[in-house]
Amino acid sequence: MSRQPFPDSLRGIALLGIVLVNAPFLAISAAGYDEASVATGLDRAVAYGVTMLAAGKFYLIFSFLFGYSALFILKDGSKPNRQVYRRRLVALLILGLAHVVFFFVGDILVTYSLLGFGLLLLVKRSDRALWITAVIAWALAACWVVAVSGLTAIAATLDPQLAAADTSMFDAYDAAMATGTFWDTMVARVSIYPFVVFSVIFGQGVFAFAAFSLGMLAGRHRFLGRLEDFRPWLRRCAIWGLALGLPIQFALTWFILGPGEQIGFGADPISQVAFALIGVFAPILSAGYIGALALLSLRAPRLLAPLGPPGQASLTIYLGESVLLCIIFCGWGFGLFGTLGAAAVTAIAVGCWAVLAIAMTLWMRRFAQGPLEWLVSRWTKRPLAASSSAASTSTDAA
Repeated sequence: MSRQPFPDSLRGIALLGIVLVNAPFLAISAAGYDEASVATGLDRAVAYGVTMLAAGKFYLIFSFLFGYSALFILKDGSKPNRQVYRRRLVALLILGLAHVVFFFVGDILVTYSLLGFGLLLLVKRSDRALWITAVIAWALAACWVVAVSGLTAIAATLDPQLAAADTSMFDAYDAAMATGTFWDTMVARVSIYPFVVFSVIFGQGVFAFAAFSLGMLAGRHRFLGRLEDFRPWLRRCAIWGLALGLPIQFALTWFILGPGEQIGFGADPISQVAFALIGVFAPILSAGYIGALALLSLRAPRLLAPLGPPGQASLTIYLGESVLLCIIFCGWGFGLFGTLGAAAVTAIAVGCWAVLAIAMTLWMRRFAQGPLEWLVSRWTKRPLAASSSAASTSTDAA
């Protein structure tokens, strides 16, 4: 089965969006942007743009592509294909846990690996069942984040002392990142991970599973491999997604990063609710991005083609972004943690993505897979019989 080029290009773009969102947590504070990082007009404008355009959007695209590619592994849901898929999830879990301990506590691979098992229940279900699953998952996640943020806001309004939450463990994390040794940062990440993983799974993971389901549905119809056939759908996604998504995200971001707004752990309750709603409405803009980029690919396929090789090495680049940012910002590296504003951090994040994208483009000229992709592929194929290992070659088809 020939590889579809557009999903790879889409992954390459999604990796840029993801590193823009992750960088403040690796470079500024446990809360991401803080008051010092947006002290100037330029810094606040850059933080505003990243939050509005990227926060909550690109990990959904990545999740959509995860479900899309999963179908090319599972195919008919036969036992050998399920074995390949399960071993792949185990590999992601191991890499995700290593990522958490050594580099980035906000890792998404652990969540992907755990929730990815749910797709085993859906691979033989109807298209309608996948639609319903996606809608229910989104509704449950939306209700959860709105309820939690809403109740927190109400409680903080009734008792202002509740707004001054104990942030000592996050202060310790920031101190370790800024001046600690490699071991100190490991301990700090493990200390806050129980809180973070709860937030990631319930705040992002269920939304991601909705995207998994839609991605699997799209994979059945080769939606991203037959762009011309789905041009009307793509046009509607682009028009409605951008026309609705951009104003909604702009308005919500205003309550978070508008002039005079307090951010970080000192954010007011309304800002916290607005941030939750950014995630709730993010799928609208994510769909707009997919539609617009697909139409661009149809009109000028060579324009997005350079992003294909980085997209094929998405696992290597995702983890590599965290490694580079830790080297630059952690105390055991160049020690820039908490010293730069949002604009500088964003520029460095773009630079890390670009360096890795170029490196993987050169790598893919000589090798069929990225380094970590090769490692995962070896792991998934090693125990299989010859008949089933042949089926596993489809793991890179999407």
